[in-house]
Amino acid sequence: MKTFGMIHRSTFIALSATLCLWAAGHFSQVQAARAAHAPDAIWVHDSLYSTIGTDTSFKSPPPQSTDVIFSFADSGLMGQRSIAVYAPGDPEYNGGRWHVMAVTFTPAGKALFDDGNGNVNMELTSAEDLMDAVDMDLVTIADTPVRFECPLLPKPMKH
Repeated sequence: MKTFGMIHRSTFIALSATLCLWAAGHFSQVQAARAAHAPDAIWVHDSLYSTIGTDTSFKSPPPQSTDVIFSFADSGLMGQRSIAVYAPGDPEYNGGRWHVMAVTFTPAGKALFDDGNGNVNMELTSAEDLMDAVDMDLVTIADTPVRFECPLLPKPMKH
């Protein structure tokens, strides 16, 4: 079986339909099978966005039609939500069409982010934070073949 890093292709195929829901970490498989709302599921620019899970995936969309989303689903620690590069309102945002990059905590990253219970004790909240963690050898990033659609929902305006 072909692998990408240490993660199997079959993991990514399943991940493409449910990544947005996995990011939230609070939904059962039954809920993931439906187009379920996932509140506060994805970090972008230090703000949490909700999403609606869809079963739309793409085999090879034009590169300029997708944005990068960093998945921590197989990162080695639980509790870190996905991080997207762009959000609604950014001129580059492509409406929730994603190119998935897999993030894994290094041993140094686990030592810093894990209190010993397997859960992150502080979350990275932006692509900039994530790139700083890469520079400090706290995480690694690997490309994946996964492309899918899952829109980000801006927070309602308060009146």
